[in-house]
Amino acid sequence: MKLYDDSILEGAIDIHIHCGPDYIPRYADCITLAEEATACGMRAFVAKSHLTSTVGMAEAANRIVQGTQVIGSITLNGPTGGISPRSVIIAVKSGARVVWFPTVDAKYGYEKAAEGHWMGHYVHSSSFGYPTEQLSVLDNKGNLKEEAREIIRICKKEGVALCSGHISPEECLALAKESKETGFKNFEITHVNHWTEYFTIDIVKELWELGAYISLSYGACSPLHGRQNPQEIVDIIKQIGTERVILVTDYGQVLSPAPVQGLRVFYYALKSLGVSVTDLDRMLKINPARLLNLD
Repeated sequence: MKLYDDSILEGAIDIHIHCGPDYIPRYADCITLAEEATACGMRAFVAKSHLTSTVGMAEAANRIVQGTQVIGSITLNGPTGGISPRSVIIAVKSGARVVWFPTVDAKYGYEKAAEGHWMGHYVHSSSFGYPTEQLSVLDNKGNLKEEAREIIRICKKEGVALCSGHISPEECLALAKESKETGFKNFEITHVNHWTEYFTIDIVKELWELGAYISLSYGACSPLHGRQNPQEIVDIIKQIGTERVILVTDYGQVLSPAPVQGLRVFYYALKSLGVSVTDLDRMLKINPARLLNLD
């Protein structure tokens, strides 16, 4: 008999779950994830992979599991074409509803890895020993590349969400400014609480003021990961409000609990620290649905 209440997740959306099969072990494939999410009444989740599109996985899961919608995505690292408008169009035309800028191939990640940051694990394990182009949305003069501008235009036209991935605060600010100027309202800054030493509260506030959504991840609180105190997440929420904040798990690792249960624990952890049910519902249900244009 369950002694906890899964009904709190009814209508919830997790925009950041890593699924298998993948180049590293994952907790489950999209079908299993969809079954578990459906059992809790979740509305949707976004399936993410660093090195391949998840459109096919999502489509298969949606045909087999009637319930939670699985949303496919593409991450613009080298194996998927890098910062390529063509890759974005192909993915979107195939069914992707979320586009991520570079993660494991981000130039910023390599720079921080050289300084000993934990991102080194991601950038080195995904290269398999081969030379890897370090990707940035900025040119050598610090200006936003035309390819990045075009990707924003494509996402706006197609009504899909665009997420920052693992790029730098400076790159995020450039993209947020361009998004605001072009009237694109579906840009998300990915799990800023993972690197608060770089994404300071002043930078987060500026990104929020430019109209970007801000996602906060429970993954940073987990053992063997950041082990962050959830109070730090609450402090960020208090300073920027909940209007465009989204809660995610960033789960799917074999060393983490099931993503559904991670989201449940995240909910209760924040509630125990004073976040209201109204605000939790906004960050778990309303805001991600707006980002993904589900309503």
